[in-house]
Amino acid sequence: MYLETINLIFIKPCTTGGGRVKFKAKMSRSIAELMPYLNAEINTGLYIPQAHTFTYKIESHIINIKDDRLTCTQLTNEAQCYEMIDHLKDLINDTWERKESITPNEETRERPSAIQLYKLLPKKIGCKACGHASCMAFASKMILGTARLNQCPLLKEDDYSPNYLSLESHLQLLGYETD
Repeated sequence: MYLETINLIFIKPCTTGGGRVKFKAKMSRSIAELMPYLNAEINTGLYIPQAHTFTYKIESHIINIKDDRLTCTQLTNEAQCYEMIDHLKDLINDTWERKESITPNEETRERPSAIQLYKLLPKKIGCKACGHASCMAFASKMILGTARLNQCPLLKEDDYSPNYLSLESHLQLLGYETD
C-alpha cells in the first residue's frame, strides 16, 4: 500500500456558495512521484511537474493535489467529504499497484480558454437560443461547467458540425461531459 492515510484538516463552505463545502486534507506521504501515472490514467487532468500539482474534475468536484496535500470543492456535506477521501485513497493506491503497466505522462495539457471556445461558436447576434445573453457568455459558462455544449441548437446544424466536434474535444480536456 502506497498511501496509508488521508487526514482531514478542515471542511469549509465553498466560496461559490450554494450550500456546498470544500475540504483540505493531508496525505501520509507525498505522491509527487505518482503524479505522472495519474496524469496518464486521468486524461482530463492538469499536471504541472515543476509545481508538483495535479488537478482534475469528477462531476462538479475539483480535486487539487500538491505533494502531500489535497483539496476538493463542491461537496454537499461532511459525509461526502469522507467518501471522496476514501475514493482518492483507493485511486492513488490502485494507481501505485498498477504503475508497472502504466506509461507515465510528464506532459502538461493545454487547457482551452473561453475565448478559444467562443471562436468556435456560431456568434449570431441576438440569438440567445442557448439561454445565455451571448456566445461569449455561453463559452464562459461552459468553461465553468454550468452550461452544456448541447444547449446550443445551432451547433447541431450542418454548417457548424465541425465546430461542434472541436468544441467537444476542448471540453473533454476540461473533464466536462458535453451532453
